[in-house]
Amino acid sequence: MLVTLFQQWSADDRIRFEADSETRRNEFWQPLRETALWKCIAPSERELAQTTIVTMSPQQQVNATWRMEAAQVLMWALGLVPELPPYDTQADHDLLKQLPTGDIPRFVSSARLRSEPEIDRARDDAELWHWRSRTRELIEEGAEIAAHEQAKAAGFRSYDDIVRFTSRKLSEEGRIRTSIDEDFPARGKAYRKLSADEWSEVRSITMERHFALNWLCGYAPSNEWDETPTDT
Repeated sequence: MLVTLFQQWSADDRIRFEADSETRRNEFWQPLRETALWKCIAPSERELAQTTIVTMSPQQQVNATWRMEAAQVLMWALGLVPELPPYDTQADHDLLKQLPTGDIPRFVSSARLRSEPEIDRARDDAELWHWRSRTRELIEEGAEIAAHEQAKAAGFRSYDDIVRFTSRKLSEEGRIRTSIDEDFPARGKAYRKLSADEWSEVRSITMERHFALNWLCGYAPSNEWDETPTDT
């Protein structure tokens, strides 16, 4: 849309818009620059902070949109969000309006995390959902498990067998909502029945939450946000 508008504007209009975009960017980031938090932002965040609506790349826009899932996790961990929605539900961007912007230092000094067991449990759940995404990927690739005889005797001859067993177990433990067709429930059906687009959305939600929770739990080398792993 912006490219189309630019083509219709005069050179003076474009210059004014670019100048206004830079002013808005500076006003947005200035409160953070004035705090010690500015030294803690990741390289990718610092790079984003140098862009405007004019210079931001399409990929940066996509990444920023999905990072809302990670922001929601951090807000939940700080008690700003009562609970995390199911893994088939995207975060509401209006949640950002709940972030205090007037006195950032005061907010930082008063911030308190939820209990460690509660955050650990959420991290384990995120890893489980990420595992489910990767098992579906392996199944669609036609990958075969290298099961030993004991596993085969127990009925584990494919990744789907493992998914069915795991889903039953997690449902019994209350770790997931009632399983559907011995699978993780998503969009009102079994995970394996998600369309390609639905799977892509749920997978993106899962990866972002897993990323943020792994960082919270100290999995990132030297606590570097950009280096946070999401192994399963």
